[in-house]
Amino acid sequence: MIDIPRLETSADRAAIGEALDAAGCCLIEKAADPSVMDAIRAEMLPYSGKATFGVGEFEGMLTRRTGSIVDRSETYRSLAMHPAVMAGGDHIFAKASSWMLSAVELIEIFPGQPDQMLHRDQWKYDYLDLPVEVEFNGMWALDDFTEENGATRVIPGSHLWGNKEHPTSEHSTPAEMAKGSLLLYTGRLYHGGGPNQSDAPRAGLSLQHCLGWLAQSEQIMLECPPAVVVDWPDDLVRFIGYKKRADALGYFRDSEDPMTAVHPDRDFGRGWIIHEET
Repeated sequence: MIDIPRLETSADRAAIGEALDAAGCCLIEKAADPSVMDAIRAEMLPYSGKATFGVGEFEGMLTRRTGSIVDRSETYRSLAMHPAVMAGGDHIFAKASSWMLSAVELIEIFPGQPDQMLHRDQWKYDYLDLPVEVEFNGMWALDDFTEENGATRVIPGSHLWGNKEHPTSEHSTPAEMAKGSLLLYTGRLYHGGGPNQSDAPRAGLSLQHCLGWLAQSEQIMLECPPAVVVDWPDDLVRFIGYKKRADALGYFRDSEDPMTAVHPDRDFGRGWIIHEET
């Protein structure tokens, strides 16, 4: 089995791209300070305590998922376009006209939760053997991830497989990492949550990104309407979906740039061809 590539925080796009091409995943050691992870968890605490547990085996009946992270966590917004995330996405989607944030979710695996079925995230779109990568995802470690507490399990190299394989946990390896580390992986990679055999929950922040012409997993723009994002940086607002994609997707009203809805006093131009003014 291929080892999970482990990179320093200073790794550039070339190093991240090489690791993703070879293994379908890579781990950025201590990509953020642990205090940043604590801040995200604190900001989400009023919401996570009210979130529901999974209703089936795949979601995990002892796994709690909390969404609307972009809106609820100012600290996460400062990490949404982390250099490692952007380097990996720019590499994976290098031939595409655009890509964007698709979903963010706080996932807490509680003691006693068994391992999740190994799967490919791209299956949300279709079970076809798609000719290109359509997703690029990640996991921030809000706690130390260990094999005992349910570290995400991955099969490095499985991004080169097809959809007919049926791997089990025995074929996988735990992505053990310190709090503040970041696991990156492609939508084709077989992976799944590990079993939590410890006496405490394990928390991670799950990231999903997709090609610009695909539907986002989460209705981020409903959670973050124009009045909410008006003071946010333009590049972040575009990253969550306020931008035209390809030649005729995502326009607003009379072929206008969606940023017009956020800043009606600014001229962003019109027309179907992509305009990247910020």
